[in-house]
Amino acid sequence: MKRLIPLGAAAALLVAAPDASAAVGLAGGATQLTLDKATAAAIASLGVRVQPTGRARARGARVTFPITGGAIDPATAAGTIDHAGGLRLSGHGRAIVLRDYRVRVGTRIRLSARVGGARVPILVLTGRPAVRRDGFGTVVTGLSAKLTAPAAHALNRTFGVHAFARGAPLGRVRVAAVPSQAEWRPAGATALALDPGTLQALTALGVTPGVVEPATLTGTTASFPITGGRADLDLGAGDVTHAGGISLTAGGTVVRLEAFDVRLGAAPQLFASVDGSAEKIAIADLDLRAATPAVDGRRVTVGNVAVRLTQGAADALNAAFGITAIAAGLPLGVATVQASAR
Repeated sequence: MKRLIPLGAAAALLVAAPDASAAVGLAGGATQLTLDKATAAAIASLGVRVQPTGRARARGARVTFPITGGAIDPATAAGTIDHAGGLRLSGHGRAIVLRDYRVRVGTRIRLSARVGGARVPILVLTGRPAVRRDGFGTVVTGLSAKLTAPAAHALNRTFGVHAFARGAPLGRVRVAAVPSQAEWRPAGATALALDPGTLQALTALGVTPGVVEPATLTGTTASFPITGGRADLDLGAGDVTHAGGISLTAGGTVVRLEAFDVRLGAAPQLFASVDGSAEKIAIADLDLRAATPAVDGRRVTVGNVAVRLTQGAADALNAAFGITAIAAGLPLGVATVQASAR
């Protein structure tokens, strides 16, 4: 009986271990397995048929498995990638189904599957992996799939043969993962074009606005450098963190609002540290109804965001300056966020 010749032990891959803080969730994409011709012919000679099952799809020698979840570092692919579907091997009145694939990328790359009720490591992915970016997505090529000892044992036991061997080449693997989130690089900025009416009203109250470095002021537009954060790609949740801030001075009283966090959600708001406080408070409501998002590669721009003072911020400023004229809903201006994803 023909034997599937093992190609030796798998070499360790030089992929960094995943950093939890760098991992982003996955929303889609697919992993493709192109079956090795010699191995496929050897399996067929045993009277064993290989078919996709569930949501997996086959076209010629290529089988595609949809990515359903997991989380990876988009720059290195380190992390976990979950899939739907699988492969069904059948012959001689017997069958085995390998489904719900999970790829773990670390110092080695392994693929496990559910076999019956247990999860079993079935493949080791070896080679010289090449990781490139496709917009927000991550594409990994240059991988070869080889059977693990547990997988070879399960196949031999199922079909009553001794032909399946550890290290047998199964084929080439290509991963194209699409994230649900973006992690922001310390680049770009949020610019706030200050409302002229509000500036005039503050001046009449004897309050002089300024910026806290490294924020900058050009005319009446303040710009706050982005330092990090992450957000869902649909902007439904997440945050964008900033350096610098705004100062408000009246006589000998100075109020500093700094280290801004844009927190997205059902009611997006701008949070800030007040005079160096560790706990941040919501100082502005953000209205995204007229926002104009645009994407260029991994650069995201969201313009026309209306910014209005919260009740809590109005109360704090009135108390600090001994006045009652600052009201909730006061328009602070219109913001434009320009962020870059890792």
